[in-house]
Amino acid sequence: MNFLDILGIAFVFVSVLFIGWRATKKTKTASDYLMASHSLGKIQAGFSMAASDIGGNAVVGAVAYAYTCGLGGAWYNWGAVAPMFLLALFLVKRLRNSDVSSVPELLGSRYNSTTRLISVILHVLAIGATLGIQFTVAASAVSTISGLDYNMCLLITVVVVLAYTMGGGLLAVVNTEAFQFVIICVAISLVIPFSLSAVGGMDQLVQKVPGEYFNIFSQGFIAPLSLGLLYLFDYATNQSILQRAFAAKDSSTARFAFGFSSAVYIVFGLAVAFIGVIAYGLYPNLENTSTAYAVIVKDILPHGVSGIALGGLFAAAMSTADSKIMAASTLFVNDIYKPFIRKGKDTADKKILMTSRIVTLLVCILGVSVSLYSDSIVQMMYVGGLFYGTAVFIPMVMALYWKRGTTAAALTSIVVACVVGLYSEYFLSGKVDGLLGMPSNLLATIISVVVFVCVSLMTPKPSEAQLEITKKM
Repeated sequence: MNFLDILGIAFVFVSVLFIGWRATKKTKTASDYLMASHSLGKIQAGFSMAASDIGGNAVVGAVAYAYTCGLGGAWYNWGAVAPMFLLALFLVKRLRNSDVSSVPELLGSRYNSTTRLISVILHVLAIGATLGIQFTVAASAVSTISGLDYNMCLLITVVVVLAYTMGGGLLAVVNTEAFQFVIICVAISLVIPFSLSAVGGMDQLVQKVPGEYFNIFSQGFIAPLSLGLLYLFDYATNQSILQRAFAAKDSSTARFAFGFSSAVYIVFGLAVAFIGVIAYGLYPNLENTSTAYAVIVKDILPHGVSGIALGGLFAAAMSTADSKIMAASTLFVNDIYKPFIRKGKDTADKKILMTSRIVTLLVCILGVSVSLYSDSIVQMMYVGGLFYGTAVFIPMVMALYWKRGTTAAALTSIVVACVVGLYSEYFLSGKVDGLLGMPSNLLATIISVVVFVCVSLMTPKPSEAQLEITKKM
């Protein structure tokens, strides 16, 4: 790596650490650490939400996807547009009015403590899987470009994220993500013109790639639907996304954050997919498509610019990783430590703060473990979603909108969705046609709905105490 490239990466790291350090000075209580004292404004919440959602997989994974199918790869990110908009309209306000801090807490209030515990365990497993994606993306890219050992690159990424997250909590995460969002946008804006020039301009690109690469519907209907459902289930239940809604100063701010992210994804999705098309035009025979973005940065961009582009990739990975780490810390404290470990006992705020920071460290270790032992970005994303989003989505929606839903139905549908989803993903996918051959998350959801409704109608109605939370919405 050239000195200018190192300087570009160092600028991103130093800036992030400085912003995180400033936030650390303002983080005095557990509420500061976990929820930024419920004080996020529209700019903080909007930029943070967008950066948190645009992770390393949204860059590297989307470029790799578009490399294989053209502009239709935009659906890798466009799948998030409609879910974000729908959640802004129908979910955010009801969640905030329920006075909860997480989806597991909502499920515990509406159903029972067992439902709460099962859902939070599934969520932590999902966070571990998807956190591993971000570490894998950042470490692999830097290793490819610099020639440094993968494990060394992984260590650097983790240490930097831990440094500001453990210190400043959610406020540090939000403030660094605002900066990271800008860096991501700058990086993508630089990669496109330099790589397009290298391929010979638009006319040459059209000649070098298959004609269907410019058809945004080249993947048909099922792939976009599956991705859209994956995002919908994930965002509606994912603490790392919803935490911005819970921490915003009001419902209007929370809705703005979701709407802003939805708009960002329209432009970002097309831009990243276009990079994938250019990558195919430049390197039509790549053995590992996941390296497409890194190869462009390494071979095409001039020194200094490539450092900024790589810094943008780091920023994307870190902005999602830190959000997931904070989500796990919040879930453990809010949904395991207080209601189960310290049930009925007073706990000093300093002890809660210390516990949150310890959990932050442990979750990082879990993410590193996943990164070391899994090499499939897409599979990690899907399995993470199946572990939690798909399984919990229906019980959560029913908790908000159907008073007849019962605890037995919630528990049964969660178990069934996990079993069906994982079995479909590993044993049926690509092997059968018809109903059983549909995307694993869609199949699991359909069966989950049927099971939830049937079990609810066959079991006693929920008590008035269980329905109490619905009166606040």
